[in-house]
Amino acid sequence: MSGCDPPTVGAGWGDHPLAWLLTYSGSDCKLWRYVHQKCTEAELCREAASLLPTIDYSLEEHKCLQTT
Repeated sequence: MSGCDPPTVGAGWGDHPLAWLLTYSGSDCKLWRYVHQKCTEAELCREAASLLPTIDYSLEEHKCLQTT
């Protein structure tokens, strides 16, 4: 598979921040809010997140956005 970029390694959210936000059940809200911020800065992620209420889900209701 020459010419393919290797998968992103790091905090675990890599190239799929919305999927990570939806499945993260840890207690590190600082990390969750950071990934959420990055998602809102990216047009595709932001648009996909805006569609979540059509399936009765909202990232704004996540526990990490309810705490300061």
